[in-house]
Amino acid sequence: MHYIVLSRKYRPQSLDDVVGQDIIVNSLKNCLDNNKVPHAFLLNGIRGIGKTTIARIIAKCLACKEPIKPSVPCCKCQSCIAFDNNNHLDIMEIDAASRTGVDDIRDIIDACQYSPVFGKYKIFIIDEVHMLSKSAFNALLKTLEEPPSHVKFIFATTEINKIPETILSRCISLQLKPISKEVLCNYLMDIANKEGCKLNIESANIISEESEGSVRDALSILEQAIMLVDNSNEISQDNILHMMGNTKSQFIEELLEHVIYGKVNDAISILDNMTQQGGDSFNIFKQIQKTLYKYIIDTSRGYNTKYKLSHLLYLWQILLKQTENIKNSVFPEYILNATIVMMAYTSSIPKLEEILSNNEQQQKSSQEFLNEVLKQFPGSNMTEVY
Repeated sequence: MHYIVLSRKYRPQSLDDVVGQDIIVNSLKNCLDNNKVPHAFLLNGIRGIGKTTIARIIAKCLACKEPIKPSVPCCKCQSCIAFDNNNHLDIMEIDAASRTGVDDIRDIIDACQYSPVFGKYKIFIIDEVHMLSKSAFNALLKTLEEPPSHVKFIFATTEINKIPETILSRCISLQLKPISKEVLCNYLMDIANKEGCKLNIESANIISEESEGSVRDALSILEQAIMLVDNSNEISQDNILHMMGNTKSQFIEELLEHVIYGKVNDAISILDNMTQQGGDSFNIFKQIQKTLYKYIIDTSRGYNTKYKLSHLLYLWQILLKQTENIKNSVFPEYILNATIVMMAYTSSIPKLEEILSNNEQQQKSSQEFLNEVLKQFPGSNMTEVY
């Protein structure tokens, strides 16, 4: 049989199957069930959280001839079967990344004039809509403002800031959020179980952190991990870390502690050990950033008094400045090593608190000296003394 990747195999087929977007799902159900569907939706959010999937589900619901209820398609009628086979005549799915020009939009505008074949609506799904050219957006404006009653637009984008305000004002915008760590962990363990594998909570946590709230990214990592399982069918934490080029958090914390206290040789030694065990330089860099950020937040809230906040913020600035360098470098391990050395040597730089304290002490000493001088010349001011 033809192999299907997990992200497609377990792609939601109804709004109830969508993971971690409860507010958006409930809003869409109300729109559909109460027959208050706007002529244009704009789904916005990071990659892999269900924008295109939700767009397709909305289209399927609107096109279904015999729905169980407006927000639940029957999946059995001619329209639903045609949609599942990707040959529905009334639903056009367009990738704006490859069809960016004004001529492509004119084709859509021309198609709007024709009545739907199967159901009540002709539906246009435009993925990565922010990739359209300026002239293409301008060509779409009039139709988007006053479309025919049988036309619905559903846009999806990862970069809403690149879409003109004139387009945004004509759409109902729905902001999809990254999936929470807890929800994603439970989802991954459920999928692993369906695939006949065992995924513990620690391993699921590592995958969910690496995916940064993206379901598709998480399933891709899980799929790679499943390929490495042995006869026990257990997805181990060590296998996931090795596969992703990451290292255990305790090593990162130990590395950062040496950096903060200026122990350069110890920090480099730990770093060398990480890379020799298969750690990827860029992934280690990201882990250091995440851990340092946690230290900054905990210290600012008073949960952690081990380190000075001003020092942590200075280290954070160094990491930020090196982020683009390590991304673009031919030798990212060199950038990582040099960054660790720079961060470690900041421990010898006087802290802001110390500088301010010394300055106050100097001012106090100067004032005391001045007072002693004035005592020697009673009734005089400093101009007369000098």
